[in-house]
Amino acid sequence: MKALLERLASPWAVRLAQVSIGLVFLAAALAKIGDTAYFAQQVHNYRLAPLWSEHLIAMTMPWIELVAGLALVVGPRRRGGAVVVFALMVLFTFAVGAAWARGLDFSCGCFGKAGAATIGARKFAENVGLTLLAAIALLPPRR
Repeated sequence: MKALLERLASPWAVRLAQVSIGLVFLAAALAKIGDTAYFAQQVHNYRLAPLWSEHLIAMTMPWIELVAGLALVVGPRRRGGAVVVFALMVLFTFAVGAAWARGLDFSCGCFGKAGAATIGARKFAENVGLTLLAAIALLPPRR
């Protein structure tokens, strides 16, 4: 286990994880920014946020994702971007799991209309994998 953690904390593995999850977040953000009304409907479908906040979430979340993704890919604040991305992935995984557990049937809205994936086991597993990737991006690289 220690050897695995050492490999995952190597500078190239951490950087690869940062760029990979950063690009995922950039793609997701740009798709949502391009169609805020659709994303607001997806936020509503989760039934987790108060009605008054759904449009605010739909307007701000993609920009947070965009800034965090840019920080990971090109920015000097990669660690800050990794913290934000990891926190968002935990939140997104919880939201998908909660919707799945309640038997809700809708597209997640993760990548706008283009990447519409239905809530369920497959989407939950995908989110768990992306959360693990975000966790690797968050590791301090060993020198």
